[in-house]
Amino acid sequence: MSDLNVCLTHDIDRVRKTHQYITKDLKMGRWHNLVPLLSGERPYWTFDDMAELESRYGAKSTIFFLHETIPFKLLSPGTWKLSLGRYSLREPEIGRLVRRLDAGGWEIGLHGSYRSYRDETLLEMEKKMLEDVLDNKVSGIRQHYLNLDEPDTWICQKKAGFSYDASLGRTDISGYKDGRMAPFIDETSRMAVIPLTIMECCLFNEVGHDKQKALKRAVEWMDHSQENGLYYTILWHQHMLNEKEFPGYRWVYEEILKECGRRKALFRLCRDVNVRSEGIRSKNGKA
Repeated sequence: MSDLNVCLTHDIDRVRKTHQYITKDLKMGRWHNLVPLLSGERPYWTFDDMAELESRYGAKSTIFFLHETIPFKLLSPGTWKLSLGRYSLREPEIGRLVRRLDAGGWEIGLHGSYRSYRDETLLEMEKKMLEDVLDNKVSGIRQHYLNLDEPDTWICQKKAGFSYDASLGRTDISGYKDGRMAPFIDETSRMAVIPLTIMECCLFNEVGHDKQKALKRAVEWMDHSQENGLYYTILWHQHMLNEKEFPGYRWVYEEILKECGRRKALFRLCRDVNVRSEGIRSKNGKA
């Protein structure tokens, strides 16, 4: 059997719980989720736990940071979720965080803002902002909400100076999008593309939020990846490591890491995936 190659990734959509999520808890009677907020805790600031957990199993991950630019408009509810509760790359605490993670061996990438997948200028601005904060180069990107307009998004990303994109994935269930499983070079843009295997919310949704079934499904995809010489690429939003609000999510993530350790998996940062020579079956990524 082939070696198991694993890419752990995290999209940092939000780092603090704000009023729209508090209101949701109140409506659903989840009073226990409000206790940490009243005591000054920050339930979505799980970075130390995430880093310690991965280090315990000899892993490092690729972490995509967002700088959302959509303004809040009271009469446009569609902007509320995108603009309220976000963070800025200019926040000193965020700057210290990304530099600390980078120094520790984690990869920092850009989580392109909601509209940037069609805007080369916006991508260039966000990339420069992150690089200025990081004081280091950024080579990878994943678009917010996995927004992707092929091949135009990849053309914009390539022109903006990115080396690879990790946005190709499903938003409904786990598994590969359109059967494209292996990393590949898009013929039109010449952009390297790393397909996503699992996003945690899709994984849990398709099994009725049963953690045992979620783990079983995750391991099935691990088997598939290993048997076919593919990369097992996981997206786990850091705020979902908060077990009080998302019971079972952290447990499943750690169990996945344990199973990877048992199989002596090779953990790779996305930037270290050699798309031109590793796991390529065809130019469109189909095995």
